[in-house]
Amino acid sequence: MKILKFEGSNMREAVAKVKAELGDQAVIVSTRQVRRGLLGTACEISAAIDDDDDNEPARLPRGFGALAHAAPPPVGPQPARKDDDETERMVSSLRNEIKSLRAMVRAQSGDNRAATDLRNEVASLRKLVEDLKHAPAPSATPARGTAPIASSQLTAPSTGNCIMLVGPTGVGKTTTIAKLAARAALIENKRVALITLDNYRVGGIDQIRTFADLIGVPLQVVSTPGELAGAIDDDNDLTLIDTAGRSPRDGAAIDELARAVRTCSPIETHLVVAAGSTSTMIESYANRYRALNPARMLFTKVDEVDSAAEMARAPLRLELPITWITTGQSVPEDLEEPTAQRVLELAQTGLGSQQAA
Repeated sequence: MKILKFEGSNMREAVAKVKAELGDQAVIVSTRQVRRGLLGTACEISAAIDDDDDNEPARLPRGFGALAHAAPPPVGPQPARKDDDETERMVSSLRNEIKSLRAMVRAQSGDNRAATDLRNEVASLRKLVEDLKHAPAPSATPARGTAPIASSQLTAPSTGNCIMLVGPTGVGKTTTIAKLAARAALIENKRVALITLDNYRVGGIDQIRTFADLIGVPLQVVSTPGELAGAIDDDNDLTLIDTAGRSPRDGAAIDELARAVRTCSPIETHLVVAAGSTSTMIESYANRYRALNPARMLFTKVDEVDSAAEMARAPLRLELPITWITTGQSVPEDLEEPTAQRVLELAQTGLGSQQAA
């Protein structure tokens, strides 16, 4: 495995250099902004390519955004070969050590209150697994423009080409919009457009405009919800709508947005909550944003909690399956489309042990 760095004035230019040098089999490891000159900035991408002779794809850590679509290898001199056997042995040793540590922690139960709480959580999650197997089919009517979802589903893919993120202030809606846009535009080669209604928060427009410029996608700033329908272009493969970061108690603003949404083409609304939110908080958010008819849930900041039991409970309770979760600030790699098994795993143990790996 060989990792190289590429730099461009924006993310699109840097990705183009990655593809030109390493081909479409390359994998983006990380992205960051770097200083260029006195006042300028550039986008730096670290990309990896498997330099083995076989056709097996590179095995990289979960969550890294691969450049999709197979293509012929790049023309020109190839990078020098490296022996990865020693690295693989080190990784294998670390994995075995982590497994041993987990076993030690689980063995030290005794009268420890934390261990008791953990056992209770495990029992609760086991019950959820059983509920998943035996839950009846739903009788509720699905949201307009979305596919029917069984009440027993923890996860479900997105089915809309116009997606709006709603939720309380501070949960990371704008950063998540950037991750979704970068993945769709730069990796999946989709025609993407951004719309923001966030003209309330200081610096909100500047933040999403910076992301749009780096990714190379158009941004429209909508002053009032009534202008939303005119801003949506159905010719785009994906339109992402960022909403104002106001308090969920601002019922008048939510109702105004709901009236505007009803005049638009079908919009798939995702209720965004932080992974550390309690059941009481999530119930409150769901009630406040009910007028917007959310069809999915999106959990952010999974990396900031040791466990997130509500990730396994709230989707079933509210009949709002999860499409995406975010596991950090990096764009676009810290974004996952998890399976039900993955959600249950994170709900129980979080990302702590995996990050240590």
